Amino acid sequence: MEAIILAGGLGTRLKNVSKQMPKSMALIQEKPFLEYQMDLLIAQGVKSFVLSIGYKSEQIQEHFKDSYKNCNVLYAIEKELLGTGGAIKNAMRFTNSENVVVANGDSLVVTDLQKQLQFHIENKADVTLALKRMKNFERYGTVKLDEQSRITNFIEKQPISEGIINAGLYIFNVKSYTEREWPQKFSVEKDYFEACVNDAKMLGFLMNGYFLDIGIPSDFQKAQTEIGSFFKIDKSWTLFLDRDGVINKKRDNDYVKNLDELEFLPGALKAISTLNKYFHKIFIVTNQQGIGKGLMSVEDLKVVHDKVVSSVKENGGNIDEVYFAPDLASAANQLRKPNIGMAEKAKSDFPSVEFHKSIMVGDSLSDMEFGKNAGMVNVYISEVGSEEYYSCKSLIDFASLIDAIFESERLV
Repeated sequence: MEAIILAGGLGTRLKNVSKQMPKSMALIQEKPFLEYQMDLLIAQGVKSFVLSIGYKSEQIQEHFKDSYKNCNVLYAIEKELLGTGGAIKNAMRFTNSENVVVANGDSLVVTDLQKQLQFHIENKADVTLALKRMKNFERYGTVKLDEQSRITNFIEKQPISEGIINAGLYIFNVKSYTEREWPQKFSVEKDYFEACVNDAKMLGFLMNGYFLDIGIPSDFQKAQTEIGSFFKIDKSWTLFLDRDGVINKKRDNDYVKNLDELEFLPGALKAISTLNKYFHKIFIVTNQQGIGKGLMSVEDLKVVHDKVVSSVKENGGNIDEVYFAPDLASAANQLRKPNIGMAEKAKSDFPSVEFHKSIMVGDSLSDMEFGKNAGMVNVYISEVGSEEYYSCKSLIDFASLIDAIFESERLV
């Protein structure tokens, strides 16, 4: 695969943090954002890059020169601003493939790019956009799809509780795009996506993986924790997992009281096996006030947890310890999340645990507060994304993200 990255942005909104450099070169824990982006694209199969550059282009050329991790790097230089559409058309002169990946230089997207490409080719699309479900946002416009995954409409930015957004990672059919009549300067979003939605075959590929746009200072700071931390994971890091809703199916207004009520979520056991390769300890931390309510006993819970641990082992993984809070919720209950009593017990039992090198994966705001209170990085398991927390649809999606990051790091 060949990839065009639109890396010519001025980074006006980041001028106080990007230190007079192109937005794509803004440093995330001392490493240019563009490197993270290229690393993940390489891990997904990209073999060469065309960087569309303009503002302070010499900084990017000097940094990458003509290759990066054994991938060719070419430059499409904008002597004057061409707009996103014009920049893509200009960069396509340097590509040879029938279909080419195009990525915005200020957003990081982790998706199954090979599957997106296959979907694009099989459906003979003019362009296929990676899309992400999110909730409670106002920075992005939304996209409407029909039952055949064809995009039918683009809707302007507005406060919205839930919707599908354009994640800024595309696959273009080069011929169908370049053969249209275009002005020299134009916007791919306005003049192609919105204006041609009815006469071009535009498909949406719904992704469950990571998405972060560093275009505003708050998200740039968020990237320092999320992106920077994920790429720094090594075998000294610890993983804390909530149980219900992460490993097994959560029962509505109820508790898993016995083995008949224990139902593992698809891929969860395999995900733990994958994550064991990258974390030195994995713990389960779970609130279980069903014991305090008299709905089950500690012995009942132990039977369930023994089954969870043995099932993880049968799938090639390991849980180092299970911690639970059995009492009813109260301000004085320091063991129960969002208080960090269970994390402190884990550190007492395993002194090598460092909270600033730990990740909490959970499906509730209580889990996120637990991680925040302990100084951990948070991963929110949710069907839809959140602007406040890094989110994944499932534990297997999070494991795929970490796998992709380590694959990219092996290419150094």
